[in-house]
Amino acid sequence: MGTSAATSGATTLVRTRRRRLNRRALAGYAFVSPALVFLLVFALFPFLFTLWVSIHDWNMLTPIGTMPFRGLDNYRYLLNEDPLFRQTFKNTVYFTVGNVGLSVILALGLALLLNSPIKLRPFWRAAFFAPYITAPVAIAIVWRNILDPDYGLANGVLAQFGVPAQPFLSGLNQAMPSMIAVAIWQGIGYYMIIFLAGLQAIPADLYDAAKLDGAGAWTLFRSITVPLLRPTMLFVIVINTLNSLQVFDLPYVLTQGGPVNQTNTLVFYMFNTAFKFLRMGRATGMAVMLFLVILVMTLIQLRLLREKE
Repeated sequence: MGTSAATSGATTLVRTRRRRLNRRALAGYAFVSPALVFLLVFALFPFLFTLWVSIHDWNMLTPIGTMPFRGLDNYRYLLNEDPLFRQTFKNTVYFTVGNVGLSVILALGLALLLNSPIKLRPFWRAAFFAPYITAPVAIAIVWRNILDPDYGLANGVLAQFGVPAQPFLSGLNQAMPSMIAVAIWQGIGYYMIIFLAGLQAIPADLYDAAKLDGAGAWTLFRSITVPLLRPTMLFVIVINTLNSLQVFDLPYVLTQGGPVNQTNTLVFYMFNTAFKFLRMGRATGMAVMLFLVILVMTLIQLRLLREKE
């Protein structure tokens, strides 16, 4: 009888604990459910809808239920029959490589400079960061006027040094480098702040110990700064790559994709295809392929730059 009563009591205790755990689990699900609903409604559903539209032909004027099914024809057309898609993809890669590569180098250089004891450090940090918090459209309008080949300030300054007027945004060979320069000017302050945070998180004792062993400035940078900045550099490169692959505002305001599509990026072409030519199926096909490119590049960067365990 004593054993039976003990067993019954243990069973009751287990059931009570399970009920308590179930109540706690329900409370946890209740707190998490708004975020899950938000994720499903504003992230997962639009993505699935994009995939669905990409295999149909839709002009946004007819009901969704009447969209003609096209299968992989939109993807096949973009890859095999649309030379402008291939050109915009190359332009986007060109812009991304130039912007990311130069931004990382210059931002790190500025961070190293402003992390040293120089005069007016708070002022310089604020000055370099200010363009990042300015509206991109406003920045593009200002730089479009500065780089104007006829009355722009840039050619006015060059004329003072006897340099002929340059076409800048209207030149076939200068339009994309000019747009990259504007993008670097806009974003370098943000990445500089991120690198500054990473530099200030490195213990000073490591540098002091290395200096006692006779290490020079280059050795300190190569052996201490760069390895310990690996996570920060990974963040900067990944975020800058994502932003560069999705650039839209700069080509839209600066050049409208010209001259002769030299600055026409993938997102800008996607925008024109969807809202100007009303070919939403092809535009969503571009969006899906851009998503795959971003995913692959992010995974490669995480693989190459992740911190060694």
